[in-house]
Amino acid sequence: MNKTRYLLSFLMLLAISGYSQNLDLSKMSKKDGFVPFYLDEEKGKIYLEISSLDKEFLYVNSLTAGVGSNDIGLDRGQLGEDRLVEFRRTGNKIFLVHKNVGYRAYTSNPYEAKSIQDAFAESILWGFEIVQKDGDKFIVEATNFYLQDAHGVSETLSRSRQGTYRVDASRSGLYFPMTKNFPKNTEVEATITLTGTGAGAYLRSVTPTPEAVSVRMRHSFIELPDLYAMRKFDPRAGYFFISYQDYTTPIAEPIVKRFISRHRLEKKDPNAAVSEVVEPIVYYLDRGTPEPVASALIEGGNWWAQAFEAAGFKNAFRVELAPEGMDLMDVRYNVIQWIHRSTRGWSYGSSVRDPRTGEILKGQVSLGSLRVRQDYLIAQGLLQPFEEGKPADPKMMEMALNRLKQLSAHEIGHTIGVAHSYATSANGRASVMDYPHPVVTETASGELDFSQAYDLKIGEWDKWAIKYGYGTPAQGQTEEDFLEKTLQDTYAAGFEFITDSDSRDPSGVHPRSHLWDNGASAPAEMMRLLKLRESRMKSFGLNAIRTGEPTAILEEVFVPLYLMHRYQLEATSKLIGGVDYTYKVKGDNQPNQKWIPSKDQNEALSALLTTISPAQLEVPAAVLALIPPRPYGYGRNRETFPSRTGPTFDPIAPAENIVDATFSFLFESGRINRVYLQNLQDKSLPGFETVLNQITAQVFSNTMPGGLKEEIKLMTEAKYVDHLIALSKDANASQTVRAITRMHLEKISDMTSGSGILLAHRTYLNDKIDTYLELPEELTAQQVLKIPDGAPIGLEEMSCDFDY
Repeated sequence: MNKTRYLLSFLMLLAISGYSQNLDLSKMSKKDGFVPFYLDEEKGKIYLEISSLDKEFLYVNSLTAGVGSNDIGLDRGQLGEDRLVEFRRTGNKIFLVHKNVGYRAYTSNPYEAKSIQDAFAESILWGFEIVQKDGDKFIVEATNFYLQDAHGVSETLSRSRQGTYRVDASRSGLYFPMTKNFPKNTEVEATITLTGTGAGAYLRSVTPTPEAVSVRMRHSFIELPDLYAMRKFDPRAGYFFISYQDYTTPIAEPIVKRFISRHRLEKKDPNAAVSEVVEPIVYYLDRGTPEPVASALIEGGNWWAQAFEAAGFKNAFRVELAPEGMDLMDVRYNVIQWIHRSTRGWSYGSSVRDPRTGEILKGQVSLGSLRVRQDYLIAQGLLQPFEEGKPADPKMMEMALNRLKQLSAHEIGHTIGVAHSYATSANGRASVMDYPHPVVTETASGELDFSQAYDLKIGEWDKWAIKYGYGTPAQGQTEEDFLEKTLQDTYAAGFEFITDSDSRDPSGVHPRSHLWDNGASAPAEMMRLLKLRESRMKSFGLNAIRTGEPTAILEEVFVPLYLMHRYQLEATSKLIGGVDYTYKVKGDNQPNQKWIPSKDQNEALSALLTTISPAQLEVPAAVLALIPPRPYGYGRNRETFPSRTGPTFDPIAPAENIVDATFSFLFESGRINRVYLQNLQDKSLPGFETVLNQITAQVFSNTMPGGLKEEIKLMTEAKYVDHLIALSKDANASQTVRAITRMHLEKISDMTSGSGILLAHRTYLNDKIDTYLELPEELTAQQVLKIPDGAPIGLEEMSCDFDY
């Protein structure tokens, strides 16, 4: 009995002490490097050799082989979170601890530092069992750590309603070809299979067996660099940033600290106005990128050298083709990846950053390979180039490639720290960090000019931004003075910076900061586009597609032509109830905010009403005659118009899309609240009742056009009523706005003039309004048709630093 107790006690002690396994490491493959490890390939196991405890390093997980669906958002080469971690021992385990850097204490008082550290939670990411100890070195079993769903694929699938999945250990294992070690970074990759049920349509479309989704995940342990000098964040400068709360800050100063993200760039001669650099910033292009795309991406990316040169750095930046065999996911390299998906989608720029300082350690650009085809399609609809017996117009390919140059520069811009700058398209296209729509003009003879479709150089705003982020003060000048002078000079030169939060908001108010727009005046540019659109729709015919293609696919080419003003329409709407403002700080040289002048608001409203006139909305009869029902093998898709007429092309649906878009922008509750309030503050500005009366006068005119325009007019009247009903019960609309809207609905319900179909239609609308006003909770407006996808030429983008 005593022997049994002794044996049990010995075994328990052995387990607790961390010597529960007798490993023969000599039979394994050892990989020396930042965190040495041993591979037992026969058993599919990995063991880490940990000798540095309580020492900070960076942990990043990424997706090296993805799912291939833009809608799901799990791309090849997708980076995960940057985590500041350290190994800590407790008993027979070593914890991987994610440190909390959002709350800091820069103090020499250890008690103060500990009080702040203990106040906020840390996260233990994993507990490794110690299986062997050799002096100050610990051998830990790490296989299960690497075979977890570290990138959160199952969560993403669930969130996108693609089913319920979890890791299947029997179908997961280390991926030895990409498991390697280097002096400053350790890279371990694994094949992870997630199994589940209820696969959604997106997942079924890209996975051969939807019940089993196999991807590859990378785990990177990275040595932290020496601390790089942090540079102050300023909202006027246009940079991404890190922020944290410093609890050692004096009470009279702000506790939240913000510093920009940037690469390490140092001059060989710090005192020279222009100097060679200690180490240039180099980006490597994915060798899987085909020509002529590769050359376009390299050319556009290299535009940034101009900005660094202007900031005083010679030969500081370049883009080149990746060498043979380069691992694009290796943290040592900045890369541009050519990403394939089943449908066209976003491009984006991400980065690996030092969480302590914001220093960018790796820039990673992901460019969607199908995106270029949309630009080609836009040009195809405009040029209609496939005349029998003649070669296709090279302008289409030229425009598409020029867009790729701009795209390359844009996404690289994000990975060097620069945010979107959406107001610059109104100022001579002053930044590649805007979202550009192609500028195509028509000559007096009807010829199309594509020569200015895209700007082919770095913008002047971009040069100012690089000067702020990377430039160095002159001798005798403090950094604070240098940064402030740079910003004052930027705005004195006529440039401005407005970014996503102010430009993407449906209730946006800025008169110049929009996505996919052009021109200093949004209404003027929209009217120009409407004229160009009308001209090209009149000539639209079979030459828009290649010989041998089903004529039904004319619709795919016609959609971007018909909707070519959709984003200029959104930009125009922001002038109504709009405010002209900047990210002004006290004491700078930027102007104070002000309401958009009455003249500009009225011009915008007039332009919006033009977009919903039946003459603008009607699809030409010649086009309708050419588009038959979809043939076998060519079903409807996300890039065709919806239809209320079964298999045939619905001639009213395109018009309905535009009407819904116009009224949705116009009657956004925040916008209408502002229209009402601006008139209370300044009687010269349009008021809500005035706007309603102007719209009603046009929409409910008693002039009835003939043909399909008649149905378009009736549809517009019905849509107007539906949007007013929605506004009148919108919880975000003010009480007064809702009251005025209900009163105006009563006014419309008394409009029973006309005869025949007009009388029947308006009687129906009157009944609808009366029913709503009496029993609003019982009325359901007609479901809104979904407008064909425009992404990534607009619409919301996923967040990964920033992308499009």
